Parts: sequence; C-alpha cells; structure tokens
Amino acid sequence: MAVSNLRRANTGETSLEGRLAELSTARLSLESVFSEEIKPLCDNYPFSQQVHRGTIVYNEPSQYTPGRDIEVDFEYRDGSQLLILDLETDVNSVDRLAQSFADAIPAGFAVYRNLHVPEDSLWSFLKQADSIIEIRVLDQGQEISYQEVDGVSREEVIGEYAIEKAEVGFIVDGHQIVVRYQQGSLQIDTDWPDGREYICSCLNEKFLQKIANHGDERAFTLAITQTNTQ
Repeated sequence: MAVSNLRRANTGETSLEGRLAELSTARLSLESVFSEEIKPLCDNYPFSQQVHRGTIVYNEPSQYTPGRDIEVDFEYRDGSQLLILDLETDVNSVDRLAQSFADAIPAGFAVYRNLHVPEDSLWSFLKQADSIIEIRVLDQGQEISYQEVDGVSREEVIGEYAIEKAEVGFIVDGHQIVVRYQQGSLQIDTDWPDGREYICSCLNEKFLQKIANHGDERAFTLAITQTNTQ
C-alpha cells in the first residue's frame, strides 16, 4: 500500500527544475526526473504550475547496520509549493527523509515540518463530497457524530467544531472515491488511477490557496494512503 506524505516547501528565489539534476548526497541520489504542466481535475483550481516528478534512492541510516536503500517517488508543484513523497516502504523517520531531500538540493531549498490543516478549510473540503458517510467531532472532550451534538443543529456544527475523523465519498465521471480523514492523514480508496490527483487538486484549492493568501510559509503536512479497489 502506497503512502504519500505531503509537505510545503520553499525554493527561495530560483526555480527548482534546474537544480534537480544536481540532487545527490551520501544518503540520497537521483534516479530520474521529468517535468510537465498540471492538468487540474477539479473546478476553480487556483494555481498555474508545473509538476516535477522523479525517483530518488534514499539510504536510510541504521544504528547497527550499514542501512538500506529505499526507492522513493517524489513530486514538487512549483505554484502551490507542494512536495509529495510516495512511500511503498515504511521508513523510520519521514522527517529525516524530507530533510535529506532538502539538503541534497543546492541553494537553499527548504522543506517545512508542521502546519495543522485549517479547520474551516477541512470542513469546506468535506462538504464538496457527494456523500457523507461519517464525520465525528470533538465536543467537551468527547468524540461524537457531528449530528449528535447536544443542543446544536447540524448546520451550526459544520465549520465550527474540530473534526476528529471523517469518511466521505466522491463520484467523478462515474468513478467512486472514498476518502477517510483522521488526525492529519487521508486514506483514498478508488478504482480510478487519477483518483489521488483529483483529491490533491481539491486540497490545493481548499487548503494551500488559503495558506498562500495569508503568507504562511510553514509546512503543510498530510499523509495520503491510496488503495486501488477493483
């Protein structure tokens, strides 16, 4: 099962594209890279941007062994400054991997670590779904259904209460996408090869555009797991 870790990055004053060919350190080496224009799959996509995709080999350090080589696919989107690391293998520290990626690129490429998803943007994303299977919120320290908050209507809960976990469904061109959210992680179940790209496009619109508009250059971190269902 592939897991995608999403982070916000900053390339400084110059483009990343010309620097990827130089990507190499003792712990990390570049296998391949190519660039192409993003073709948005959702309406109101806020960025005009290229995506730079490639594969790196990461030598994960170990205290007692020489370490192991792990292939990692990556994407960097130069408009939203979204960095995606696709992991087929568990690693001891995604933070260490992300920092190794940043250290391997010359001229001040930075990968940021922590940024909580804005609650109103998360609600806005979930409201885009074609069906709400479950949304659980935090009320007075207890996790309950958003439909069961005592004395508060469902409409008043939406956008105001912290989301603990959620499961929603999308239907796009006849394809079903089920998205599960819990504590900063998204799991995507779909039979559509473009399902993850559709969800990433929606995330760009709802989350990253708001962050960019407010000048926030901290990290956007979100783990995405995609399961291809038949």
